[in-house]
Amino acid sequence: MILFFDKKTGRIFGTINGRVHDEEQMKMQISSNDVSDKDTGKYVIGWTRENDVNTEHNMDKFDILKKFESNTPENPLDYKIDIETNNLIKK
Repeated sequence: MILFFDKKTGRIFGTINGRVHDEEQMKMQISSNDVSDKDTGKYVIGWTRENDVNTEHNMDKFDILKKFESNTPENPLDYKIDIETNNLIKK
């Protein structure tokens, strides 16, 4: 999953679902009316795939990703990115 967030506040405002993301997905941007492109960050949980090589990202958050994908009420928009530690935290 790719989480798009405001680099100033940590607020998550968009997602791309999935566990493995290719180069084209990593180039994607999601816009928000109140966040400029330069202030938009990406937080990946899972893998990126480039030149047939998978690279892990934030695998310690994989259990949270599973909750987002399941039928539980967990929602990525209920979380934010801690700007100082780059950790995913529930609001």
